[in-house]
Amino acid sequence: MIYVATRVGKHHEESEDTVLVGEIILSNEEDTLPIPKDGFICVADGVGGNHGGACASLFVLENLLSITSPRGVDVLRDELIRINDLLIREGQVNSDLSAMATTLTGVFVRDTERFLMHVGNTRAYIKQGRYLKQITQDHTVYNWLQKTGRFDEAEACNKNEITNCFGGGNASLLSKMYVTEIGDFTQLLLTSDGVHEYVDIDLLEDILNDNSSGEDKCNSILDAALAAGSDDDMTVILVCAKEE
Repeated sequence: MIYVATRVGKHHEESEDTVLVGEIILSNEEDTLPIPKDGFICVADGVGGNHGGACASLFVLENLLSITSPRGVDVLRDELIRINDLLIREGQVNSDLSAMATTLTGVFVRDTERFLMHVGNTRAYIKQGRYLKQITQDHTVYNWLQKTGRFDEAEACNKNEITNCFGGGNASLLSKMYVTEIGDFTQLLLTSDGVHEYVDIDLLEDILNDNSSGEDKCNSILDAALAAGSDDDMTVILVCAKEE
């Protein structure tokens, strides 16, 4: 089963987080859904600093619905690049949306195949026993500065500023996107930065290891982010592929 909980941030008129599960698109709501036999499970977080973040996240997920059973990583990557080109063209038609942009993190599932796709700072984790392992890397200025050894600059920067995304009026911003096959998993957790910037991995593990329902676990994670001061849009998707 798949458990989804997504909430609009404090003082936000609309959520820029959008979720796709199979053929169902969700925003600012909760649901429990079966794992699609052939489809996407993903979260897109519209870039808040760019006008049209909500439009961008919805646009990308709606266009994912046009992808039917991509045969292999290269085909899926090409389809995502095509969607990015469409998003940029959409921004060129409407000058108010010229810089609209979004992250994207999730998986395409078909039978035993699992393709991971990621760009931006939404995250994917897999659960191994009682522990979580982050399987995506944040495309952020902070992460880049850390990797280049500029630790003082990293601590002083805006930790949420992303370096790569869909859209943004520039196709090169998708250059760091990666699409790869991943192995089977028991549980997969997807989060937007309104969650993982406020709830550390230890607390995520504690919540996922308790005996509550999937719905309660998702809501506990969002409540923890809220209690820690998150005023951003918040999304958590828990995919339970197998019983532990």
